[in-house]
Amino acid sequence: MRASVAVVLAASAIALACSSSPAPAVPSQTTPPPPPARASLTGTWSGTGADSYSPERIKWVLAQAEANVTGTAEFAPMDPADGSCASCHKLRKGNITGTFDGTTLTLRMNFPAGGDVPTPICVTDLTGSATLAGSQITGTYSGSDTCEGLFANGQLTLTRQQ
Repeated sequence: MRASVAVVLAASAIALACSSSPAPAVPSQTTPPPPPARASLTGTWSGTGADSYSPERIKWVLAQAEANVTGTAEFAPMDPADGSCASCHKLRKGNITGTFDGTTLTLRMNFPAGGDVPTPICVTDLTGSATLAGSQITGTYSGSDTCEGLFANGQLTLTRQQ
């Protein structure tokens, strides 16, 4: 009898093993990688530019909130003591606003009348676009000045300051 019970138990175990379905596959629970960090223009940028009027040194101090960019913009003559009109009219302090899509900045620089500049009655309004590549911004601009007229073919190159 013991032998027949052992045979029945062995047959039952084999039948259960053969009839059971495999365990369902466990789905992979990997977390997708985070999206790449959005490039930011926040910080101080300086460099040079030139337009149909004259060359200049440029400084931007920018703050960015999502796509919106605001800050200050300063133009300075290459040689403030050269006695040219550019040594006075390129000394401008104002504001910059724009939108940034992660690569391209669409911008407006406005230098209002007043302030501590040699030509406080002049208003300069410039628009343009610039591209961010690493720690450098390159762009173009144009616009007008109420004292000097049109500013055309403007180009700038700025580098992020540490």
